[in-house]
Amino acid sequence: MKFKLGAQWLEDRDKVTGLLHRVLDENGQAEKYLFELGTGITIFKEGEPLNNIYILLDGDVQLYKKKPYNDVQFPLQHLGSGSLIGIISFITGLPSLTTAKTQENCRFLRIPKKDVNHLIDTHPELDGYLDELIMANLLERYRQTIILQMKLDSLNSKLQSERNELKQAYRDLQDAQKALVHQEKMATLGQLVAGFAHEVNNPTAALLRSTDTLEKHLHQLMQKLYGDSASELHQTGQQIFKLGRNSGFPDTKTIRERTKHLKEIFPELGNAQKRIIAQMPDGYADLLQKVTDGDAEQIQYLLDQFEFGKMFQNIETAGERIAGLVKSLKSYSRSDTEDRLEWIDIREGIHDTLQLTSNRVKFYDLYLDLPEVPEIRADAAGLNQVWTNIILNASDAMGKKGSLDIRCGTGEEKDDEGNTKKVIWVAFKDSGPGIPEVNLEKIFEPKFSTKKTGAKFGLGLGLSISEDIVEQHGGEITAENAEEGGARFTVTLPVETGQ
Repeated sequence: MKFKLGAQWLEDRDKVTGLLHRVLDENGQAEKYLFELGTGITIFKEGEPLNNIYILLDGDVQLYKKKPYNDVQFPLQHLGSGSLIGIISFITGLPSLTTAKTQENCRFLRIPKKDVNHLIDTHPELDGYLDELIMANLLERYRQTIILQMKLDSLNSKLQSERNELKQAYRDLQDAQKALVHQEKMATLGQLVAGFAHEVNNPTAALLRSTDTLEKHLHQLMQKLYGDSASELHQTGQQIFKLGRNSGFPDTKTIRERTKHLKEIFPELGNAQKRIIAQMPDGYADLLQKVTDGDAEQIQYLLDQFEFGKMFQNIETAGERIAGLVKSLKSYSRSDTEDRLEWIDIREGIHDTLQLTSNRVKFYDLYLDLPEVPEIRADAAGLNQVWTNIILNASDAMGKKGSLDIRCGTGEEKDDEGNTKKVIWVAFKDSGPGIPEVNLEKIFEPKFSTKKTGAKFGLGLGLSISEDIVEQHGGEITAENAEEGGARFTVTLPVETGQ
């Protein structure tokens, strides 16, 4: 019989086994080598030398392989009737690579190695049968190995995919945690800032109220020292005081030229006194000379009035600036309530944000075109965070030099149903390098950041949070590169927001 390769090889293997059994039976050898085992019996163990070759006539045998890092055995392959068991050890003479156990009642031909060659010598026809049986079993092992490898590759691919999904889920969880921590920090900061603003606001208001009283008492004191209120000196002093309160500060060149000229008019005055007079508008030097007739004490009185006026101006300017900062802080950090929506003018929020980010925008040429627009019902603190994120991103892009153009206006858009709705828009354009085209579609994705290492802000959450805030208001935020260079962010909000 010639062994056939191909789809019939399993059938041929069974035929070869049957022929081998018949030859042994005809020669009275079958009973000598035939034996039976029940279910769950170990035929041989991994690592043991094999002195027999087993030909499975009926039943089912499972091969097991011990794991390299423990003694646990995992199933490797099923062998059915017609299988040659222990084939590798039979061919190589090495110890068994596996452990064989019966899975049901089995019937074998167990032929000792020493008898195999003798049987072939006495029965030459067995040589061909054994060769075909070995070939059939090796092909079966090879086919099972390929199938096992394919399953292993499939499992590895699935495992890698699940591992990647797990990594991504872990990264998403980390980002969500960062966002929550950031949100909690912002909420806490808002409460602290609100408390700070309240504490600062009271003494600031008291300071501004005190200037009026202090000015009144100062005039009364000067009147007692330098004559009644009807005197020309006292009236000139009040005039000079008001001049100081509203004065500017001339440039250094103007002060230097005036001081040189004043040496001729007031040769008896010191340089410090002349510099004070040089800060006054033209004509006041002659007025001082006329009223005082050159009296040094009276001249000093009028100069003190001018300095007092400038001091009051500085106090009021500083107080008003503090009050403005407090107002901006209170507006910016407004605590969340059950209803955070209120009627607001977005321009006020933009001015508040510029006030709070003045340490960043002071390096740039700032252009504002903020005409009157309709008020909208919105979350002022949320929109302030949007303006802040956009302005800080522009600052990071430009560095220490550039220009920032902020404009607003009104327009009309059509909704999904084709109805026309009125909107307001705010556009921020910087003079930075712009946004790479490949990143334009990713710029609002969470975790995406184009900022280099060392940037002051780089969580990659600012624009994503901004987009969420704008969408909650029923609006839209877009990013594009301007034709003249730089990036432009535009926020569009419906006028009916929150209604």
